[in-house]
Amino acid sequence: MRLIIPAFAVLAALAPALADAHEVTVKGVTVAHPWARATPEGAKVGSAFAEIKTDKDTSDRLISVSSPVAGRAEIHSMTMEGDVMKMRRLDGIDLKPGESVVLKPMADHMMLFDLKEPLKEGDLVKLTLTFAKAGPIEVEGTIEPPGAKGPHGFDSQPVDDSMGAMHHEMHHD
Repeated sequence: MRLIIPAFAVLAALAPALADAHEVTVKGVTVAHPWARATPEGAKVGSAFAEIKTDKDTSDRLISVSSPVAGRAEIHSMTMEGDVMKMRRLDGIDLKPGESVVLKPMADHMMLFDLKEPLKEGDLVKLTLTFAKAGPIEVEGTIEPPGAKGPHGFDSQPVDDSMGAMHHEMHHD
């Protein structure tokens, strides 16, 4: 019984660090809830997603992305024009003070090309997002099922509002 109380004390002490494990902040820029979709064996292209936030006094520009699992990575935009899906490479994404930009399926996202190995569900993927002012921010994202719309069973990319509350819906089968 005596061991249970110290174990809970350790978990309670670690809780703030564990809560922040899904986001990294550098010079006023935060990358939150990074994730990628699993790919089938032999696939050479994957996609990754995250929320990027700036504090109220910070503006910046996402200028590149990279990952050790890919030969190259790019920032892409996806739009629907009628019945046609159009994807194009972006040179960057501007971030205004206090703004949140969500990289998510069927919108702006990260493309991972020339995959060196499949992205396996349940693994972690390292991503580096490089900003004009904040520089490189390294994160680890979860690899979710191939058709996932958000990490950890969410129906979409989690997004923090100005109050810090999560806007999301849980997926229930």
